[in-house]
Amino acid sequence: MIALVVLETVFVVGFTTFLALRFAAESADFPATAVAFLICAALVGLWLVLTVIGLLRARGWTRGSVLTYHFLQLAIGVGSVQGFVPRPDIASWIIIPSVLGIVFILTPTLTEYLSERD
Repeated sequence: MIALVVLETVFVVGFTTFLALRFAAESADFPATAVAFLICAALVGLWLVLTVIGLLRARGWTRGSVLTYHFLQLAIGVGSVQGFVPRPDIASWIIIPSVLGIVFILTPTLTEYLSERD
């Protein structure tokens, strides 16, 4: 489970870095939208980095953080299936890790690991 969240974190941070470099190299058609999107991506990256640190330290709050992130990601995946231009190929890359993350975080082993207090 922790490996799944670490992989997602690496992907989001890498994507944010790619966006920042791309926005720096080229001018965007809608600069305000580009900056807002970059800020949102950076905040999600920070959220996931802090969640991974919490998971490695076995903090109880990380269970809620992982569930929240994966439910939001699941909503994005379902939205990409039902949008104006449906993309089930992209949706599968979003929905599968979301469902796996939700299932893994609710397993008894991980629940016990996160419920241990200092």
